[in-house]
Parts: sequence; C-alpha cells; structure tokens
Amino acid sequence: MERTYNGTSILDETPTGYHITIPVKKHLPVIIFLTLWLVGWLMAINFFGSSFGNDFHNIINGKLGFDSLFTMVWLVFGGAAGLFVIKTLVWYLIGQEIIMIDHQQISIARKNDVFFRPRIYDLTEAKRFHVKEEHLEFSFLGQRNDLSLFRNRGSIRFEYGLRTIKFANDMDQAEANHILETLRSSGYLTAANFD
Repeated sequence: MERTYNGTSILDETPTGYHITIPVKKHLPVIIFLTLWLVGWLMAINFFGSSFGNDFHNIINGKLGFDSLFTMVWLVFGGAAGLFVIKTLVWYLIGQEIIMIDHQQISIARKNDVFFRPRIYDLTEAKRFHVKEEHLEFSFLGQRNDLSLFRNRGSIRFEYGLRTIKFANDMDQAEANHILETLRSSGYLTAANFD
C-alpha cells in the first residue's frame, strides 16, 4: 500500500500568527538543464573573455571594430543571462517561500531568491482565497515557449484589488487546501477573505 503524503510545508503557529515555510519543489530536469547551460556559458565566457583584453586595448586606442563591439555586447548580455540562470538555479536548489500571517496582514518572502523583496498585504483587502494548481511545463523539444520555468505558478491565490497574488509554487492541490483550511479554522482567514 502507498503511504500517505504529508506534504512539504511546515506550519508553525506562534503567539502572533502563523509562520509557513514552503520549500521549492525540486524539478530534476530543470536543475540538470540549467546546470548544463551554465557549463556551456562558462566555456563561452572563457572563450570570449580571453579576447576581451585585446578588444579593451583597441577601444582605448580608438580602434573599435565590429568584432570588438560584438565581443563587448556578447559579454554584457551573456553575463546578465548567466547571472539570471545562476539565481534561478540557486532558487530551485535551496529556495523557500516564507509566509507569515496574523489578523491584520499576510507577508510573502522568498529565502534564497536574490532579487525578490518581501511583500506585505492588508488582510482586509485580500479576497477570494482559493487554490488553483498550475504545474511546471518544461519541455526540451516541445512547443511550449512561455518561459513557465521562470513564472510564478503559485497554487494558493487571492485577489488584492485588481491583481491576483500567488504563492506556494508547484504545491499539490490537497496540501494547498489543507493550508487554507488550517488558516480558516484558526481564525486568521475569515469568510470575508473567501468571498
């Protein structure tokens, strides 16, 4: 018989509210792909970077040729892309969503996500808490081209004004429903938050 799945999230009730930790789901094909991409990126940086000294010398002397310009542009854009992939890989390896909720507000933060700043929302304005499961669709040779690898596919959602806020990336629907039911039964979310 299959053992029951207890989920990955950690719910801790504190004197001031709930503290929920949700580790990022580890997608092995994504991790392998990003790692291989980084190896290729490092080899390309090594190749282009070796000619950077000559190109820099030519720029200083006013001899900017097409090859020097191409190398400079490639290094800038290639460097930015590499840093973005490193950030994404670190997130998929050791990232965590930290949700804190009390009777006034809900805070969503991401541990080990470099460019994400914590966001705080007023609970009186947070409406229609619900669960919508949206799986990662990552295909090496398929037709998908919507960058779903980098999108927020939060399973728990609520409306905040005219915007939908998402968290609990790639969480199973049953576990997301359990979190919402726990918050409702403990009184942190009220019927007004589900209307």
